[in-house]
Amino acid sequence: MNHELLRAAATGDKAFLEHVLGLSGTANGMSSSSKTCLKGVTSEGNTALHTAAGRGYLELVRIICDQDASLIQTRNNLLNTPLICAARAGHVDVVRYLIDHAPVAATLDDGASVLKARNSEGATAMHEAIRNGHDAVLEALMSADAGLAAVVDAKGFSPLYLAAALGRADMVEVLIRGSPDGGKSPAYYAGPDGQTALHAAVLVSEEMSKSLWCWEPTLAKKEDNFGNTALHHAASAGKIGAVKLLLLKDSSLAYIPDADGLFPVHTAAKMGKIDVIDQLMETCPNCDELLDNRGRNVLHCAIEHKKEKVVQHMCRHPRFGRMMNARDSSGNTPLHLAVRHGHDRIAVALAQDARVNLSIMNNDGATPLDVAIGELDGGYTYPMNPEVLIAQCLVWCGAHRSPRRRDEDLNKRRGGGDSSSSEKELSKYSNLTQNRAIGSVLIATLTFAAPSTLPSVDGGGGERPAFKAFILCNAVAFLCSTVATCLLMYAGLTTVHPRYRSRYHRWSSNLLHVGVLLIIATFALGVQLALGPPHRNRGLNVAVCAMACVSVVFTHPGTWWPMVLARPIWARLGLKGLLDVLLGPRHIPCQKLLLSRTPWLNLFKMLATLLILAMILVTFLWDTAHHRMSPPLFQHTHLASSSASCYPT
Repeated sequence: MNHELLRAAATGDKAFLEHVLGLSGTANGMSSSSKTCLKGVTSEGNTALHTAAGRGYLELVRIICDQDASLIQTRNNLLNTPLICAARAGHVDVVRYLIDHAPVAATLDDGASVLKARNSEGATAMHEAIRNGHDAVLEALMSADAGLAAVVDAKGFSPLYLAAALGRADMVEVLIRGSPDGGKSPAYYAGPDGQTALHAAVLVSEEMSKSLWCWEPTLAKKEDNFGNTALHHAASAGKIGAVKLLLLKDSSLAYIPDADGLFPVHTAAKMGKIDVIDQLMETCPNCDELLDNRGRNVLHCAIEHKKEKVVQHMCRHPRFGRMMNARDSSGNTPLHLAVRHGHDRIAVALAQDARVNLSIMNNDGATPLDVAIGELDGGYTYPMNPEVLIAQCLVWCGAHRSPRRRDEDLNKRRGGGDSSSSEKELSKYSNLTQNRAIGSVLIATLTFAAPSTLPSVDGGGGERPAFKAFILCNAVAFLCSTVATCLLMYAGLTTVHPRYRSRYHRWSSNLLHVGVLLIIATFALGVQLALGPPHRNRGLNVAVCAMACVSVVFTHPGTWWPMVLARPIWARLGLKGLLDVLLGPRHIPCQKLLLSRTPWLNLFKMLATLLILAMILVTFLWDTAHHRMSPPLFQHTHLASSSASCYPT
């Protein structure tokens, strides 16, 4: 393209364009050379008309079209016509002019009319106008040719679907508006993957969904390529307004499954949409009987996708009772799935519900407790792991195993005994040794250095309870960390039998836990001593004591989690059953097996936490009371130190 022509078209300079085209001061029209100049294109394939139309220069568009109207049919490298460029930019006056002056019988290379020309993405001028939010351009195009609303692009997007997906309710109304003579709009509703405009609308606007329903009621039952209806989409997104609208219009929509056999209520359960589940159950009370292709109900789906709140909600309401013990195609109940997937909180919620049978067998003859024991790691494991807690919860709640030989899964519980399991166990011990050794050495270092950093306590301060408790806590913490370090040294040796390595790790774990708690207590007591007599900085003393107590309680993340297991035990066995579990006289199946997993050892950590917490509080109160009962001691110390400073030695 001529450089001067491009500059004139890009800047909108009418006079300069006329000068370049040789129109200024002439009456005979353009010369042939100037007309040839208009045929020139840029590196992108744009003519001067593309450039002027895309920038909205109506006067320049008129001049160019007056000289060569065939330029309206030209395309650039992306197959965009000047009309598409103007529609994308939102220049409605240019769009109207190009529509009015396009040759009536003219067709493009692909046989399409200028109005229905499509670019390399298959988009028409209407697609571009909607995509860029130009409602006035859409009105102009609909007035010129309403059939444009039925053209889909290369990805299967119709203008109506595109407007609905973008949330443009005003454009949707323009597209579905009937003709003045009462005829129905020719707009097409197709979207990608067989979706309809209603599939997109329910995710955006309830009012838009209602408009599309009134325009074409059959859209509600249209399925995409995966069998999803608009209700599936609304349920998955939790659009309760759209769900109510669709169910109000046609409640049978709740009984249409997708390609996997999932009904809308299953979809809502998978996404954790409790309000949608309740609405579907209220409108269609037998939704709890609907099963997918694997024979699973709503509760199965919620558990499989870890929707804890949905499960807890169902356990609290009577209407979901029929699902609690339902079996899928493999015979698994919801509790089987919770155990198999390791959802400890969900398993506890189900065990707490008295409607749940804890000992139903699946098609393999396994009860939930059988599955739980099969999921246990055969070697050393963290006692608060989900599989351990689930097995412990089932045992304590009175679940039974299936009536079969116990040696069938013995190898599985022991890790199989193959070389890969042995290597995994050795790697586990090595990592444990390294991590715990760092902690034990750090505690030993701190406790060794603590006495040397303590402020002077002469003059009677050594009689304070806080000082005595400080020395005691520091000494015990040093001993615990030292013994733990020695045990870890032996636990890290590959020549030591794995049984003893596991035992040393368990002992060192408890000693380290006590050491950490005592370090916290030592810090709190040291600060209390550094602040001087308790009557000074009383508020600061209280704050440090409170922070130390909080730290002691939350040091070990698994200390208090087993207390959650008291809820299902209480619900099923009552207070007597809970006491029997804690005190141990009641015979519990598999107790010996689970003893090595040690939620029981967690009791030691819990008691240690409570004792050290009590010691911090008692020492603080005792130290304060000791000061009140013997103020002359502190006063005498203060006076003695003052006198000593007055008289030189």
